[in-house]
Amino acid sequence: MLFQSVLTRFFSIRTHQPATGAVTFAQIRVLWTLEIQKSAYLGEVARMLGITNSTATELVDRLVRGRYMSREQSRDDRRQVVLTLRPKGRRMLEEFARRRRERFRQLLRVVTPADVGRMAKALETMNGILGKWNGHR
Repeated sequence: MLFQSVLTRFFSIRTHQPATGAVTFAQIRVLWTLEIQKSAYLGEVARMLGITNSTATELVDRLVRGRYMSREQSRDDRRQVVLTLRPKGRRMLEEFARRRRERFRQLLRVVTPADVGRMAKALETMNGILGKWNGHR
């Protein structure tokens, strides 16, 4: 619960596009996935994000309506839906990254050297735990 609270606070960067309203962090994750993969099937995106196909469909529907991404039937298998990032989606990711960097700079302005030491130790601990956990999956 604490970890989720920290991530929520850190990543609570408002992204607003007048035509479609706010883009949620979950939708940003879909866009990131497509940026990395270049294109992907809907089921692949759901699997990579650890969400159900129906949740992925809801996220994608809104992103397609907002023209952040496109959705087309696969030429190889008409049952598959291929997702690709559109220029508006790329611009959204660039803006989000810029805002995230600025937010991090603001955060660093209020962090004391003692805070840095405690955070570094906590991150080292978390990294070690995740390394053990990933090795046992």
